[in-house]
Amino acid sequence: MDLQQKIEEIAAPFLSTIDAFIVDIHIVQSEQRKVLQLFVDTDSGITIGQCTELNRKIGEALELQNIIQNSYVLEVSSPDLTKPLKLLRQYRKNIGRQFHVRYRTGDGVAEIIAKLDGIEGDILNFITKSEGTCKVPFNEIIESIEELPW
Repeated sequence: MDLQQKIEEIAAPFLSTIDAFIVDIHIVQSEQRKVLQLFVDTDSGITIGQCTELNRKIGEALELQNIIQNSYVLEVSSPDLTKPLKLLRQYRKNIGRQFHVRYRTGDGVAEIIAKLDGIEGDILNFITKSEGTCKVPFNEIIESIEELPW
């Protein structure tokens, strides 16, 4: 089991108490120590207070299990607005928002800037200004980033 999997396993019980999930884990090695970045969310959004509490609890559990031998820093936060969405469940709370989406098609790769109108199973329904409705299977998405309104 690699370090990322161990972190997920240790974090799982703490995340489940608030119905949170891990969006992504980055492990960065600096000159002096590792930085463990856990990006977490819930289906309705996560607060700074919840991230702080998760950071404390997960940090204590990591220390107890002593899976990281050298100096490290744990950072638990919500995904940045400029980060691509990674999980299908992240889209549900973002219905009505505008996205820049790159996805695979039978002919190669397509890009759209469109409003997420809804989700049917694993199909994302987008509305573009020029083309109208565009249905994109989640597993065909290469990258999807929210277009910020400002």
